[in-house]
Amino acid sequence: MAKRKQPAQSVYSLAKRGLFMAITVALPFLLLASAEVVLRFTGWGGYPAWIREAGQLPSDEAVCLVEPAAAKPYFFANPTRPGYADQTNFLMPKPEGTVRIFLVGESAAKGYPQPRNLAMSSFLQAMLSDAWPDKKVEVINLGTTAVASFPLIYQVRDALRFSPDLFIFYTGNNEFFGAYGTASINAAGSLPPWALRGMRAARGLALVQVLDSWLYQGADENQSLMEEMIGRTVIPAESPLRTAAARNLAANLGTMLDDVRAAGVPSIVCTTASNESGLAPLGEDDVTGLDEKQRRELRRLLGEAAESAERGNFRSAVNLLRQAVQLAPRHARARFLLGQVLARADQPALARDSFLEARDLDTMPWRPVSLTEQAIRNTALVKGAVLCDVAEIFREESPDGATGWELLDDHVHLSLSGQARAARSMVGAMANLAGPLQLGPEELALVQDDETYAEGLGTNRYDDYRVNHTLRVLFGVPFMKKTNGPAYDVFAALCRESEEEMSPPVLEVAREWQTFKPHAGGLRPLTGMVARVLLREGDVEEALDLYSIAARQVPDYTSWYLEYVYFALACREKIDGRLDDEDLAIASEAIGQGKFLLANGYSESGLTERYVGRLCQLRGEWAEAIPFLLAARPKMQAEDLVATDQALVLSYLQTGRKSDALALVDDGIKHSGRFAGIYQRLRQEVERNP
Repeated sequence: MAKRKQPAQSVYSLAKRGLFMAITVALPFLLLASAEVVLRFTGWGGYPAWIREAGQLPSDEAVCLVEPAAAKPYFFANPTRPGYADQTNFLMPKPEGTVRIFLVGESAAKGYPQPRNLAMSSFLQAMLSDAWPDKKVEVINLGTTAVASFPLIYQVRDALRFSPDLFIFYTGNNEFFGAYGTASINAAGSLPPWALRGMRAARGLALVQVLDSWLYQGADENQSLMEEMIGRTVIPAESPLRTAAARNLAANLGTMLDDVRAAGVPSIVCTTASNESGLAPLGEDDVTGLDEKQRRELRRLLGEAAESAERGNFRSAVNLLRQAVQLAPRHARARFLLGQVLARADQPALARDSFLEARDLDTMPWRPVSLTEQAIRNTALVKGAVLCDVAEIFREESPDGATGWELLDDHVHLSLSGQARAARSMVGAMANLAGPLQLGPEELALVQDDETYAEGLGTNRYDDYRVNHTLRVLFGVPFMKKTNGPAYDVFAALCRESEEEMSPPVLEVAREWQTFKPHAGGLRPLTGMVARVLLREGDVEEALDLYSIAARQVPDYTSWYLEYVYFALACREKIDGRLDDEDLAIASEAIGQGKFLLANGYSESGLTERYVGRLCQLRGEWAEAIPFLLAARPKMQAEDLVATDQALVLSYLQTGRKSDALALVDDGIKHSGRFAGIYQRLRQEVERNP
């Protein structure tokens, strides 16, 4: 029997099978791509611009701002508490005769814990404004909290689009524990530079960002950002994470310098200062290799050395501590104590060596180490940038041979004197620039002393308290208090002294300032809160000073700025009986900023409308104030609504609209509850008005 011939498989069936397989394989990717597109439309994915255009002015200039939220995607392991840069505003195109300088770095560059008007960028701007009286100087501070150097590459690339004249780099403090640091919570920085770029691209996917938000939900409110960023608490001196930190810093800084040079913009590179002689090592003592007998001997040597130093027998203390160092060569605290004794024995050169060795051996390197510091110097040299060796300048001017509390407030953040001295160092480095930005002897001679600038920028006792409270909180962090308890005691005592000098109402707002209640998404200046109390108490002159300072502590183009400008001008009018032409011009400029905010949708609270209306009233523009005050009313509550209505009644009376004023106060009598009495008294005043 013949075999049945099998039909040949159709070419078309093979094609269909291939198509089916291709669709099967591609379907998951298509679904993921579709989900990515949908999430992008809902706001996920990508990286916000570090600097963005906020809107156009009537002059066709664009208002640009440094975006605080731009750093958030880099904090994917703790997205609910990211670091940020402070908002700063400037105009594009760059106004003629303007020198625009971008300061790049981390929280130390930002000026923390000083307020923005007393940061190094403010000192630098004031100094250069004196050196160049015929130019307008803008120092735009890009300092970003808790980032390592890698994210700053993209910040610099953004800044290059906005007509920079100079970049100053003050970076290198966060290479271990900052976002994309080698030992941070996300552990990204231990990767080589090329892998960091790949990770950044992956983290920019909307799907990844949604997943991160689900995986890392909520921040521990009992921990500071400083504590949250720690991924590894112990990093020994020989750890490869240290060489990785120096390698990455050199690569990232080098990339930024290449980008800046390719754009034809000069740069200054600064080493970063740290507290070497005042701050004890923060990490665990490294006693690796010591048995229990040797550890007992080490404790004996340290204890006897402390007793000898207390008696003033420094020679004995030095000998005992040198024995301790020989017994435990990686013990950071022993070297730190040796540095202290050598400094007290008036041997600053030897003390310096011990302090720097202690810093480098600290197993929790919150301060830059020699490897990262030298990476900055080497990179500046290789890339042809001007070097401003702030770290070494500070050491040379410190009595102990290494930098201490005179110039530092904590581990890496500069004191008020340190902010001014760092700015002066940058000014000095500009003598080494080529071209029009080079400062000559005649221009340098116009720069005044640090105290004059501090006073002019607005130093005051309430911001001293603000800083001391911030440091009290910082040194209250468990590992800080354990290793540097005396610092906590110092700042706590300074806070108590300030509080004892405050009146009860001022003390009440100072303590309210320490909570989240008054800040509404930002840090409201303590000066502005105290000024309101002083104004109520009749101390108009001091209130004027503090309101003027508060206006410099917040960004332009914000309702807070309008508020402080309004109250400062109101105080001036109360003192002088009138506003002069300069005051009226300030009010007009602030009104313009308020109208910009309203035109571009930057008003949710109603405060912008309210203070634009009040500023119009200061200028005698009573009718113009009415629509702004009416627009503010629906957004106001309680005391704010009462104050808005009082202002509105005044405008009604000044424009002959007494019936509208009566209708407004009658509505308040009926519906304002506990404030009805205020409206009743206001009605009596309206009735007395002709």
